[in-house]
Parts: sequence; structure tokens; C-alpha cells
Amino acid sequence: ELALMGVPEDRAATLSSSATAPDLIRHHLYQLFRVNLSLKIIDLGNLKTGNTSQDTYFALRDVILEMSSHKLITICMGGSQDLTYGIYLAQEKMERKFSFATVDSRLDMGVIADEIKPESYLIPILSRKKELLFSYTNIGHQTYFVDHGDLDFLRDNFHNSIRLGEFRQDPGKVEPYLRDAAFLSLDMNAIRQADSPGCIKPSPNGFTGEEICQISHFAGLSNSIMTFGVFNILPVADLGEQSTHLAAQILWYFMDGVSQRIEENPHASPDSFKKFIVSLNDMDHDIIFYKSLETDRWWFEVPVLQKSRSRHVLISCSHDDYQ
Repeated sequence: ELALMGVPEDRAATLSSSATAPDLIRHHLYQLFRVNLSLKIIDLGNLKTGNTSQDTYFALRDVILEMSSHKLITICMGGSQDLTYGIYLAQEKMERKFSFATVDSRLDMGVIADEIKPESYLIPILSRKKELLFSYTNIGHQTYFVDHGDLDFLRDNFHNSIRLGEFRQDPGKVEPYLRDAAFLSLDMNAIRQADSPGCIKPSPNGFTGEEICQISHFAGLSNSIMTFGVFNILPVADLGEQSTHLAAQILWYFMDGVSQRIEENPHASPDSFKKFIVSLNDMDHDIIFYKSLETDRWWFEVPVLQKSRSRHVLISCSHDDYQ
């Protein structure tokens, strides 16, 4: 049900050594107890890197597509975060609408002319087939690391970035975004230096170890997420292998979430949901919300006009959204 893969690629990074992280993460992961005896996991070993980092992106794309054809969830242990581009290419190849999310203290936009690097892979992704990308969400940006112009760009293109302080006020706020995402890319730089010293750009502020594991668990519970990547560990700066040990626990919590997944669809099994119809005077249609009677999760229905026919799309949301 789940495939584990190391991707020892860091040639596009300013500081090298993150390519050595997959084996160290694997070493700590294998010392943890099994998540669930019924969860079947295969370890594919490490991906053979190509002649260039671009070749590795396409190799990663092909392996993820192969795993997807067998309905396997893929965990990628990086390596540098530009590998997110390879994960994106796999999703794009499937030719269907999707959303994706990142966990990052910065927005890795760079400038449009930039090559694909760990700090500038987003613009090449967001400027590709826009008709396929439904939405992008970043979780945990810290305002002093982010250009306001980049936040405006995301807003103007109907994407989101949730500030670290917003997450702290209500950790559950991020769950609906992860519930709709096809993949999640996690930058270990988003974690504070005290909890994860072995990073490319360590910072005194950021997620705690417990908070990042909570996000990972939310991602595991999501029925949409089929690829999860952990990137940007710098083993040469890692005191007592603390960052690789934390990365192993992050993956453990993701696997634990996967083992507890519940398939829920308000359209497929209406008896399992409570329906709320909200009428507003200034709108020409009602807003319909659904609440799961089993998990208390919420969705709302969006009417989408497509050419001559009308259809409805379900968007994950929270009780606060309903309020």
C-alpha cells in the first residue's frame, strides 16, 4: 500500500550533502516500531540519479507514475526540495485537476528566469499547465522571510499561504487543505533550529517537532495525498543526527495517518452526512455544506459551469468556514 524511496539528489542546491540524508533517515525509521501490522510497506531503496538533476526529476516522475498505477502511496526521502518539481511532473502527466501543498518557512518563488533550484522551484510549477492546477497552499510561512509581492501573487492566482502564527492559533485549520492535496512537499527548514539543527537554512523560529508531526499525521489521513516528500536536511550540520531522527518520526506519523484513512464522499454515501443549505440574498444559488457523522469533517459544494453542462465540486472545509 505504501512505497518508501530515497532520492539522493542535491546538485541544484547551494550547499550539498542533503543527498546523504535518505540512508540516515532510513536508519532511524527502521528502529521505530511498526505502525500497523496490516499496513503493507515496500522499501524501493534509493533512486539512481541521472546525469543531471533534470534527468533525476524525470526519473522520479516515472517511478511515482508507476507506483500510482499500482495505487501505492509514495514517500520520497530527499535530497533537496527542487525534487518537488519531479513530483509535480508526475501529477501533471495524469492529466486531471489537482491541488498540492508545501510546508515551508519561505515561499520558494525566486524569479521567473531562475533555474529550478530548492529556493526557486515554485514559479516553474505555478506557471506550467494552469488549467490542471486547482490550488496550491503553503503552510507555515514566517513573514520576515517572505516578500509581500509573492503573497499578493498567490492571492491573485487563488492560492494560499498560512502563516506560522495562524497555524499556532488553530492547528486544525490546515487539515482541509491537506485533505484536498494530491501531494505534500515538506522543507525541514520550516522547523525551528532547536528541534532540527541539520538544515540548509536553520532558524530559531519555526514549527516544533510535535507540530510538524501533527501536520504529517493530517497528511496521512488525507485520501487525496498519494506522494509525500521530506527535503533539505543537511547531515553535516546535524547535531547527534537529530534532524534525520525527527524526519523518521515525521514519516512514522504519516504512515500512522495512512493506516487510519477513511473513505468519505457526501455524494457517494449521503446517509453518512448531515446536509446544511445556506441561502444568501445576494447570491443566485444556495451554498450546501456537508458534515460527516463519523469523523465530523466538513465539505461544501461548489456549482461549476463547464461549457453547456453544470456539475458540482466538493471542497474540503472546516466548521469555522461554515460559521
